This record gives sequence, C-alpha cells and structure tokens, in this order.
Amino acid sequence: MAKVQLTPEEIAAKRIRRSNGWTRFWAIVVALVLVVGASGFVANKAKTARTEAEEALKEQQEAIQQAAANNSVIGGVSGGSSTVVGGGSGAAATDEAQTAADAINAATKAAVDGGAGYTWARTSEFTQNVDVGGATSTLNGIIQAVDPNASIDSVVGGFIGIGNKTVDIAKGADAQEAIGYHGAYYKLKATSLQAADLQNLQVNGDTYTFTLPDANTPKRDGGTALNRLTEDIVVQDEVSAEIQDQVGSALEVTSLVGTYSNINVTVVITEGQLTELRYSYDATVSELGLRAAIIPITGTGAMHTEASYTNFVY
Repeated sequence: MAKVQLTPEEIAAKRIRRSNGWTRFWAIVVALVLVVGASGFVANKAKTARTEAEEALKEQQEAIQQAAANNSVIGGVSGGSSTVVGGGSGAAATDEAQTAADAINAATKAAVDGGAGYTWARTSEFTQNVDVGGATSTLNGIIQAVDPNASIDSVVGGFIGIGNKTVDIAKGADAQEAIGYHGAYYKLKATSLQAADLQNLQVNGDTYTFTLPDANTPKRDGGTALNRLTEDIVVQDEVSAEIQDQVGSALEVTSLVGTYSNINVTVVITEGQLTELRYSYDATVSELGLRAAIIPITGTGAMHTEASYTNFVY
C-alpha cells in the first residue's frame, strides 16, 4: 500500500495534537506525584505512576522530537526615535492618549471581526525556576526517574506556555484552533484600552509604543489594562480546573498570587489597519498554593514573555 502523503496543514494539526497530549501527560504525572507524596504511599504508588508514565512516554517520543524541532524565536518590542506624547498640557496629553487608544481598539476589532490572517509568535522563559520548597528535589527525583531531561520546571512550563511557538493563521481561519493549546488566550484580541492605560506613550508616524501599569493577580474581567490588551494571563480557577480535569479533586489549587510588570507594547497601524502588535511582560508568582490530600504545598517562580502578531492579510 502506498504511503499517504499529508498536506502541510494536516502535518501541523497532527503536531498540535501530539504537543497537547504531551502537556496532558505531564499534568497527570505531576498530579500523581503530589498526591502520592501527600498520602504516604510513596513506594508503591510512585512505582505504579512510573509504569504508567513510561507507557505513555513511549507513545510520545515523536511529540518530543517535534517539540524540539519547533524552536523559533521572536524579537523584543521595537523602539526607535519617536515623539513623546503629552509635552503640552495635561488635557492635551489625555486627548492624545484617548486618540491612540481609540485607534488601537478600532484596528484590532476590525482585524478580529474581519477574520484577518496573521503570524502569531510567542516565547516565554523562566527567570526564576519553580520552587515548591522541600518538595522540589523529591518531585524532580520522581519525574526524572521517568524522563532524565524533565523537571518540575518543564512540567509547570507546559501549563504557562514556557518555550517558543510560531503559527501562521490563514485569513478566515479559526485562530484558536490553529494555535491549539490555550489558543483562546493567545489569539489576537479586540482590545478595549483606555487613555489612562497608555503610559509613556510615544507616537512615531504609524507606530505607537507605550507601557501598561502593573497588574496584580489579574482576572479575565477587563479590570486591568493588561487584560484589556490580551487574555495571555494565568488565572487560578483555570489552573485548578485544568489539573482537576486530569486527576479529579485530589489536588486543589488554593491560591495564586502574582504580579505582571514591565509591560511594554508596540502597535503599528497603517491607513487604519493593524499591521503589527507586540507585547512583553515579566510575571512573578509570589504564592502558588496547592493542597494534595491534607498536605499544603506552596510554590513560587517568575518568567519573561514576549508575543507578536505580524504579517497581517486582509
């Protein structure tokens, strides 16, 4: 029988499915490790978890190779010479910021509503490794018994998008489906920025650069400037639901406290159309509370993220 040749789109979809399976696999491993450690049946349960994980790992070898090959890097937020807005009176500065916010909101809405195609890219890296106190070495030891190249960092990183990814989204395509895992949060959003959100605003021709105020444990309710720009944030209820979807109620996320800072944004609008949007931020988690059985575990960590939307097709 002749081998069936897949189209580039089918290959990409297959790669996304395997990548998602890899993330779910590690979610199960970590949850099992935490539950095992809390219940006191480490020896027998860990052996069972390792056996099941090894079987799943065998099926995921091609996914590992695909993930390693998918290693593109995007650049930082662009700068360059520009005009500082607000050199005159406070009222004039507010008017300029409102004009800029209105232009960005209108351009992003038109791109989303019109089904514009674009290239989405995101890179994220830990700036402070995940630390779950005295449980760190134990968790890493059990995880690395399954995969010597894995760690608690790589496991948690799967949930928060650590790594590099680039996706070309065709005009009229479903951006959420094309991006895959967490696509609902990463796809282009019709922004709802306000004048007060645009701090340190500079305008240079078609290019707007500005910073956003820090966001403390933001939610998806439009209550922060960051969420008015993007859904690319981590929310406690969603993390908890994602873990419990894999292992039930044995593992609970009891708290998530963090700060997003150094939020830099560049937007390019040409003749009313969005042609480029970039943002970057630093996120520091000061408290990630977990409870496995009755044992509380507290984790911390930090990451730097950059994302871009370019090569628009209208």
